[in-house]
Formats: sequence, C-alpha cells, structure tokens
Amino acid sequence: SLEKMRMPILFLATRNNQLTLMTLLLQLGADADSRISNGITAFEILFSDATFERGDVNLRARLLLSWGASFFPEEGRSREGVVSSARRYGQRVLADLLESELGGRRCEITNLSARPELNGKACVADEY
Repeated sequence: SLEKMRMPILFLATRNNQLTLMTLLLQLGADADSRISNGITAFEILFSDATFERGDVNLRARLLLSWGASFFPEEGRSREGVVSSARRYGQRVLADLLESELGGRRCEITNLSARPELNGKACVADEY
C-alpha cells in the first residue's frame, strides 16, 4: 500500500521479524531512531500487544538498542508500563534488559588492567 511505501525499511524489517535485513540496514547506516508519519520508531513498534503476541521480540530489541535506538515510550505509556507488558507476555529477559540503565547498549572497554587486550574493544552491556 501507499502508506507502507512511506515507512522506513528498517521499520518494516523490524515489524516483520527480519533480523538479518535489520542487521544489514544498520551496518549500512540506517537510522535506528527513524520514525514513521505518526512518530513511532522501529523500537517502539516492538512493544505493541500485537507484536508481543506474535512471538519473541528480544533479539530485535537488543539489535536496535546496540545500534543506539532511543527508548521513547508511546504517548500514554511509561517505561514501567512497557516493562510490565513484556513480563505479562513472558518476555522476562527483555523486561530485565529494559530496566537496566545501559542494558543492550554498545560500550567501549577502557582501563581493564586484568585483560588489557580488551581495552578499546566494543561490547554490548547486559546490565550496569
């Protein structure tokens, strides 16, 4: 439809559970925070009841977070509400990730004297 043609491809790949396509798009410079006409991001679409009912959103959420997606709950929903929804649909790991301050974010390792070979490398934080 014409409306789908106006959506960023990353949004469509996220909504349709196309993890490989999402990864490629992000590697090629897709904006993890791009929005469709009503202001929803690819990250936010993961937290609708319909998406939760279709299955696991954890991998898609982790991928978007690791590429810098911002967490902006939809109007009328709080972060706590989204975490509660994740738990209600059995997405405990995702709920824990969203509650963590740096959960899912890409970080650079610095000043690690025990393993100096890791300094300067990137990692994805599960918890802070």
